[in-house]
Amino acid sequence: MPAPARTVETSRLLWRTRGEHWDYEFICVPELPSLPAWLTTLEALLGDAGAGELRYGLLEVDDAAARAPRAFAYVAARFLDPARRDWTGRQIQHFAVWFPPVPPEAVDALPAAVPADWHLRVLDGLAATYGSGEVFGLPEEAIRAWKRSHRESRAASAMEIVKRTPPVALFDEGEPAPSLQDARWKRLPTLKKKSPEPPREVSLVVAGGRRGGVRRVFGCFTAVVMMLVAVHQLMACGAAIHLG
Repeated sequence: MPAPARTVETSRLLWRTRGEHWDYEFICVPELPSLPAWLTTLEALLGDAGAGELRYGLLEVDDAAARAPRAFAYVAARFLDPARRDWTGRQIQHFAVWFPPVPPEAVDALPAAVPADWHLRVLDGLAATYGSGEVFGLPEEAIRAWKRSHRESRAASAMEIVKRTPPVALFDEGEPAPSLQDARWKRLPTLKKKSPEPPREVSLVVAGGRRGGVRRVFGCFTAVVMMLVAVHQLMACGAAIHLG
């Protein structure tokens, strides 16, 4: 099988990490596939992975707008940054998932088509955006100033910057695709996720049928009319007593 792609684009990349002073955030979420939230998905893919372990498999997304669930092949890795450390001296940890543009039936061929160090190559490509002072090196005083009332979150700002990353070359010039499956690759069971249904239009007719709703509306109208009549009678009586 030929390489699924010679470049990695941020539109197909899920990446969660931390900075020199700030705690874990998503700095990149894919446009394809698309989910409203990614934390539980990332935990299912890499939550129990050891550092440097390579994983692959299928993510199945059941979208209410689609006729059938769509499956997306992926490769994933949890690893330590070979160069960056936080302000306490601890190595930075990364959680990365790439969804290459391959059909789901080709998923078993990924270990023989993707370099075992694909995540390190992508990390090198992110040096100009994630590795910049605008994201990784954001100073502590700037983070403290980034309060809840800020018009956008720090994560949203970071994602906007990382999104500018040009496509990252997965292979060096003239380098062939891997020919042997690395023993570190582990196939995971298909992970199934369901996109939430869009909010439905609220009906004025309550559950139980239109006829029951009409009865209730008519009953309320009758009660209001009777109340008005009673008030009118009390006012008339009061006027008669006053005149007397």
